[in-house]
Amino acid sequence: MSIRIKIFLGCFCLSTLTLLIGLLSQSSQREVGDLAASLYDNALVSTNALRSAQTALIAVAFDTQKLAEQDGEGVALDAQATERLTNRVATIEADLQLASMGSISANGRDIVDAARVRLGKLPISGEATTLRFVRSELSQAQDEIDAAVRVFAADAYGVKGDVGAIVHSSITQTRVLIGAALVLLGLVSWFLSRTIVPTLRRASDVIRSIAKGDLSTRIDQAGTGEASDLLTALASMQNTLADRFDRFERTVATQASHLDAERSSQNGKLQTTVESVSQGLCMFDRQKRVTIVNQHFLEIVGYEIHAGASFGSLAQLPELREVLGDLGETAPFTHQTADGRVLAISRRTAPDGGRIIAVDDVTDGHLAAARIDHVTNHDGMTGLVNRVALTKHLLEAIREGGDASRLGLLVLDIDGFRSVNEVFGHPIGDALLKSVADRLCELAGAGDLVARIGGDDFAIARTALERGEDMSVLAAAILGVFAIPFEIEGRKISVGASIGIAPALAPEGMPASADALILQAELALAAARETGRNRFRYFEPAMERESQRRRQMLIDLSKGLENGEFELFYQPFIDVPMHTIAGFEALLRWRHPEHGLVSPSEFVPLAEESGLIDPIGLWVLETACQHAANWPKSLIVSVNLSPIQFKNDDLFAQVAAILRRTGFEPYRLQLEVTEGVFLQDSEQVLATLTELRRLGVRISMDDFGTGYSSLGYLNRFPFDKVKIDQSFVRDLAKRENLMIVRAIIGLSKAMGLSVMAEGVETRRQMETLLAESCVEMQGYYFARPMPLSDLPRFMMQFSLDRGASNAPALDTSLLTA
Repeated sequence: MSIRIKIFLGCFCLSTLTLLIGLLSQSSQREVGDLAASLYDNALVSTNALRSAQTALIAVAFDTQKLAEQDGEGVALDAQATERLTNRVATIEADLQLASMGSISANGRDIVDAARVRLGKLPISGEATTLRFVRSELSQAQDEIDAAVRVFAADAYGVKGDVGAIVHSSITQTRVLIGAALVLLGLVSWFLSRTIVPTLRRASDVIRSIAKGDLSTRIDQAGTGEASDLLTALASMQNTLADRFDRFERTVATQASHLDAERSSQNGKLQTTVESVSQGLCMFDRQKRVTIVNQHFLEIVGYEIHAGASFGSLAQLPELREVLGDLGETAPFTHQTADGRVLAISRRTAPDGGRIIAVDDVTDGHLAAARIDHVTNHDGMTGLVNRVALTKHLLEAIREGGDASRLGLLVLDIDGFRSVNEVFGHPIGDALLKSVADRLCELAGAGDLVARIGGDDFAIARTALERGEDMSVLAAAILGVFAIPFEIEGRKISVGASIGIAPALAPEGMPASADALILQAELALAAARETGRNRFRYFEPAMERESQRRRQMLIDLSKGLENGEFELFYQPFIDVPMHTIAGFEALLRWRHPEHGLVSPSEFVPLAEESGLIDPIGLWVLETACQHAANWPKSLIVSVNLSPIQFKNDDLFAQVAAILRRTGFEPYRLQLEVTEGVFLQDSEQVLATLTELRRLGVRISMDDFGTGYSSLGYLNRFPFDKVKIDQSFVRDLAKRENLMIVRAIIGLSKAMGLSVMAEGVETRRQMETLLAESCVEMQGYYFARPMPLSDLPRFMMQFSLDRGASNAPALDTSLLTA
């Protein structure tokens, strides 16, 4: 019998027994599962139904007892009590029906059916039924249900006993089969060890002899099957190896005679190769004598060196002492010679125990690296160090500690620099930056580092501060020199400076990193710009908390659109003479999951700075169009567009696509813009607005009168409407504000534009505007912004007089032609 058949038979027997164990376990698990399901379906569910009926029956008995105590047991039930009792008995019968269907035993089912039949035959029919009879029947039904509960419990325990018996039987059978499997495994192992292992042991002994080089071992090849084949193959392999070793020894003897002849030729070729490399090479043997040296090495060191020269004699020469060292192996390093050259030197151990010294003149590369390092760490325009070098300087100061850790950082920004570039051109702006750098260097102390960290931003780092207030003196001096106009190519240019200061006094004020210190100074700079420019501010922890709050709000803002946290409120604008609603303005609201409603004045500027205003603005537009599509056709919806959205070249295509998707008529959409949209690329903005107007969309100038060029933009683009800013409406009692409003209305009429006043909060303001021929108004006087769900009720109940119930009726005669 072959080895394969023996192994196959052993594995087959073990697999068969394993299969039997698995089938037995599966059968036992199925029986236990069926019983468990039966226990749940028939015992648990039916018992619950029975107990529900028991509880309901007790409640009914309690109610009838109360009636008996009040009216006496001989009194017949009235109609209301009869109906209530009938309904409750019907519920009990339904529970008993469910309990009967799930009963495990016939005895339990019979008892439940008896109680259900008793309750079903209970004659509840007005005057014919007395309380005494009802209570007697309910008492007997209750006794029967109590008996059924005990029977159901006994049935459940019986099922539990069946499960235990099945589990015990399964465990016993499984143990028997496992024991049989262990016995069979022992027999198979014994059989294989007696029939296979001896042959393998003989083969292993032969292989070890061959591995040791003994190719004369006698191999007994008697036997049959794979064992005999294996021993025969080993004998053939041993004979083949012996033959090949004999031929190899003869070949080695033949080749050895040729090696001596080639060695002298190889030495000549090696010298030629050494001469061809670009580095200088000098090789020493074990005796520390020169074996090979190329011409490039001689040119670099400037000495004549011959083969056979000793290391000791060469090491005495000044230029070679640093190159040769002590012949120890070192990592590559550079050495600058007396004449300024930079040499790259490497020392290595040769395979024969000698030494190899490689030398290369890297002077040009070293100078180039120095130039690259200077460019990397310096500003190309002003020659000052840049942000990278400033960060390294601050990091070293922080790491050194001691006096060096008492450092301060001042960051300044040139106020009005952008205007200089726009008015005089960038060459003048670049010259101004150089002049600023010169003045800062003149003010800086000996230990200060002046840097340009980007655009028109500069920084001065000062170490060894005695107190943080010392930076105030430097800041005041900088503001003083900026008060003096700069002379640039014959022009006097006046600019200011905003300054942020971050003093880091050890140990409590030391930031964790240089970037943290720079961030503190930049936060102080931002605060200085916000409070009026041309001044300085010290960093305060509240600034960092505010920055972190804004960063967290930005993170929440990006999630808000995905999570559906935005919603639209609508504020109506009213055609006052007609007493009708002209339309609604869509106003964005953010319902933060933690902070509730967040003011748009908080998150809209942040969305504009981060670029999130693009997806948010498109969501507002599409949502408003979807809502307004269901309004009466006479109503328009007004949506505000941010100036940032006009930087998107696809704005027109996006608006058109939204109108197509929502099916909203373009003439019912009004887009509100401020003159801020024209501060970037006014020609591109005008082109986009023109395309939108050709599409049929109305364009309104929002916050009119608050900018410097409102009239100019009205002349350049034919707006449909002008909205008078609420700052003028709020103080209409002031003569100058009234004159401005009157001028805006007159100018708009002359140009054929409609006018709307926003921010109307009182009836007097409304009547004043109406007297000035402003017919369309918006404000809290009419309605506050409201959610979409409130619009139908508002439109149905709207009344101009109701909005001012304490005021006299509106006099439309105030409207002038």
